[in-house]
Amino acid sequence: MIRQANNIFNINNSVGYILDVDASKVIEAVRSTGVVITPAMRHYAHYLISNMKNIGTWQLSSAVYGMMGGTAASHKWNWKDLRDVDAAFRLTYSGGITHSANGMQGNGTTGYANTFLPQNFNTNLSSLHVSFNSFSNPTYSDQVEIGCWSSFGASMVVMQTPQTYITGSFPYADITFPTNAIGYRITSRTSASRITCFANGMQGGTSLVTVPVNAISLSFSILGLNVVGGGTQNISNRGCSFATIGAGLTDQQAIQQSQIVTNSQNILNRA
Repeated sequence: MIRQANNIFNINNSVGYILDVDASKVIEAVRSTGVVITPAMRHYAHYLISNMKNIGTWQLSSAVYGMMGGTAASHKWNWKDLRDVDAAFRLTYSGGITHSANGMQGNGTTGYANTFLPQNFNTNLSSLHVSFNSFSNPTYSDQVEIGCWSSFGASMVVMQTPQTYITGSFPYADITFPTNAIGYRITSRTSASRITCFANGMQGGTSLVTVPVNAISLSFSILGLNVVGGGTQNISNRGCSFATIGAGLTDQQAIQQSQIVTNSQNILNRA
């Protein structure tokens, strides 16, 4: 059951629950970067994590980037593993990225984040999801929100507006999203022949073409496409306030996750 954001926690008065243990760890990690934790931030972390646990998506995610605190240091944490090392898949930044209370935003030319999370993180290559919550529209096409690609064996995972691709060797899945990029999008693969996309809780399309995916050790970039031998390309100037990478989500989980993420962003008064 998904709890309503405005019923869990009375920000101006008292805490009405026991803080989730992982939310408590996130809050302390953010606090360690010099951020003053507000009741709304505490509420945000608890609401996201406890509800993701309730529907099983926390357990399926290898990386959860909640981007709380408004600074480069506070946004870097992978909420699933709060060590400040590459092996924990915390973010490092390249080029021009602006950090604010809304999250992080690329400059469209040089700014992206490296997750250090390889495409082959899951031994079941037919189980994968990526998600991205945007607080801005892109100013030009061919930008990539999350992606990695190898032309050798053609293993590719890309989420971009207005299309998304998850491909191995041809054929490939090519599903069109609505053109407005603001809000939360999920691409989920649950079998060799089923890839589904969601935009703001609405199913945007499903590919039933069998698409093999080859294992590669290349890591995902956020706000760009990490290319073997070519660095990160197709760099985005989109704003990112939340992102996840993990195993495949069912349609029901994707729809519920969309509701949770939308509610959580409202807690911090951001899109």
